[in-house]
Amino acid sequence: MSTIYQSGAIVVRVDGSEPHVLLVTSKRNAKNWIFPKGHIEKGETPEAAALRELKEEAGVVGKLIGPAGVLEYSFLGAKARVEYFLVQYTREAGPPEDGRTRIWCRLDDALERLSYKNTRKLLRKAWSLLSREPITSRQA
Repeated sequence: MSTIYQSGAIVVRVDGSEPHVLLVTSKRNAKNWIFPKGHIEKGETPEAAALRELKEEAGVVGKLIGPAGVLEYSFLGAKARVEYFLVQYTREAGPPEDGRTRIWCRLDDALERLSYKNTRKLLRKAWSLLSREPITSRQA
């Protein structure tokens, strides 16, 4: 079974005193809420791919904080390996990709909306990293 390498972003911004996380709808199924992610292009680092996919899919620009974890799963006869990064929101760069919706959620709302158990687990892990790397403003 071949492996598809992807990269994704768990983006956090502070609204008032509470952090919010970015979710987007899946291109394949608009009922599924996910983190922005996609294929790593030839010659591209996983970090660069995460930031590129964030801008392409969600219309958001951010600053890389660090690794958030890796998810692996089977999909359409292939194995996918997605390396996620925690990203601090910087600014909006335009609307989300056609066919997608973006939303900013508090942690509890994001955990309810995320469509997959493994992404909920990853968000809990990433959220715990914020206690060590607090995000205090929207600036990069």
